[in-house]
Amino acid sequence: MKKWICFVLITLLAIGCTPKGSKSPTTKEPAQKEIEASLYYANEEYISTGDESKEKFTKVNKNFQKNEDLFMSILKELQKTPDDKNIQTLVSDLNFLDVKVEDTLAYVNISSQNLNGGSLQELFIIGQIVYSLTSVEDIEKVQFLVDGQKTDTLLGHYDTSNPFTKDSEL
Repeated sequence: MKKWICFVLITLLAIGCTPKGSKSPTTKEPAQKEIEASLYYANEEYISTGDESKEKFTKVNKNFQKNEDLFMSILKELQKTPDDKNIQTLVSDLNFLDVKVEDTLAYVNISSQNLNGGSLQELFIIGQIVYSLTSVEDIEKVQFLVDGQKTDTLLGHYDTSNPFTKDSEL
């Protein structure tokens, strides 16, 4: 019985010593800030008809956690097959090795494995990546690397020796 009374007194004392309005300490991870990015996909109608009056890309907005993996998360999301059947991704077979950011320039490192296709595929690979990454405030330019090295072209049709901006003509 004495143990029970001591337990109750200690518990009441502990409750009474906690500052008013404060909560007992918990281990809670800091809330991560979300950021909205625009993902750019190939417009299926443009691809199937070649009609230059159609938009080449269709934008889909999505929220991401703003952390050190933000840019790889955007690229990984671009690789997924979209729910909308009027758009498609042409980067699904690519192996993104990493993304490094210096100032406002993103270096996108792609494996040479599965890096093949025609000029239309190269246009959409470049466009999907550049437009999607530059939709984030922190990125103004994208430089492509293949297996860690600057390259003159990804698939042999477009010059990739210099960085692209969201205003680059594709």
